[in-house]
Amino acid sequence: MVRLVSASLLFLSMLFPAYAENAPPNATLIKNVQIFDGHDLITSNGAVRVSGSEIVEVSLRPLAAKAGEKTINGDGRFLMPGLIDAHVHVSWAYPFSKRSQASETYITALAVANAEAMLLRGFTTVRDTGGTDFGLATAINEGYTPGPRIVFAGRTLTQTGGHADYRGLSDPPEPASRFRFGAVIADGEAQVLQAAREELRRGSGFIKVHAGGGVSSPQDPLHVVQYSAGEIGAAVLAAENWGTYVAAHAYTPQAITLALEAGVKTIEHGNLIDRPSARLAKEKDAYVVPNVVTYWALDQGEGLPAYLKEKNKIALEGMWNGLAILKEENVKIAFGTDLIADMHAHQNREFILRSRVFTGLEILRQATSVNGGLIALSGPLNAYGKVGVIEPGAKADLLLIERNPIDDITVMAEPEANFAIIMKDGEIVKDSRRAR
Repeated sequence: MVRLVSASLLFLSMLFPAYAENAPPNATLIKNVQIFDGHDLITSNGAVRVSGSEIVEVSLRPLAAKAGEKTINGDGRFLMPGLIDAHVHVSWAYPFSKRSQASETYITALAVANAEAMLLRGFTTVRDTGGTDFGLATAINEGYTPGPRIVFAGRTLTQTGGHADYRGLSDPPEPASRFRFGAVIADGEAQVLQAAREELRRGSGFIKVHAGGGVSSPQDPLHVVQYSAGEIGAAVLAAENWGTYVAAHAYTPQAITLALEAGVKTIEHGNLIDRPSARLAKEKDAYVVPNVVTYWALDQGEGLPAYLKEKNKIALEGMWNGLAILKEENVKIAFGTDLIADMHAHQNREFILRSRVFTGLEILRQATSVNGGLIALSGPLNAYGKVGVIEPGAKADLLLIERNPIDDITVMAEPEANFAIIMKDGEIVKDSRRAR
């Protein structure tokens, strides 16, 4: 009798769709699509089913819609996970000329606009490596303002005279461990430990330290190594006890090696990395988050201080060699842009610039599944869900693209023209499909 009833229901559902299984609330079927799942192109005509904010089914073949289910016909377009930028500064969206007088309200207003622009460029998750805190991240999560999911480090940790110490030569000394909007100056293991614990208390998903010189800071040359092994180790201890990790700004082999030996899990930039330090990153199973577009944009800019221009040229030229070494040594390479000031509109150009070294498939993996693995490093703190992949249980962050970017990565550089649908958490934030 059970078999007879089941067979009858199956027969009726084929003849009359109303008898088919009902769809859950807020369900969407995206059909007739090529599917890149974050790792590979898995089908040329498949379907993805979304319920609420998650993906619940991925099919390599066509699927029939359930009763009450919204259907999106992809018409053969390319479906992929939402993009992840693993190195951004959402709140540094004000021009260099405004740096000295920008108030927190001014900074926040520009950050809100910057976050929405990132989402409309296809970035559904970003990892903010300094400056943004729980306020903007929470406002986005609660739906008050549009933007990507933000995994933030809060205020970064720097030594006196380090990369995030932006005081001028005539500025007075500051009290020890003084917290600032974007960074905290902390010297010695005790101060670093306290500063790291403070950022974790304020909701940071990871801690960032500055282990060496950088382009945008006024006093430190690129070659300077910053912090001691003990100081970085104090930050690592605080982070690990909290169930997360430390990221380190580092350009040179010396700074990279110091950070990795102290327990850092991600190297930010790595412009001047050499083979021994790249092999150490591989041995430690660390991520390197290189950036090209920010140095390219600074190189294009006018009116920049001479010190910045000179350091930037060294960083940009070194980055090309660094990318080749990282690829040859099979290091985990994340996708990040590091754009600042008024240069954020160049975010998607990173795809084109990386194509000098990587294939289109490699770059797409970096911006999706590789970065998804990096986001997951936050361990028990990871309240962001599974991102960067198309599979059951992952966040329903999806892009429907007009053409296949594996064959032509330049498609990714023009999101306004080529990203037909942008979905975050199962909600469509853009739909500009053209008739086919």
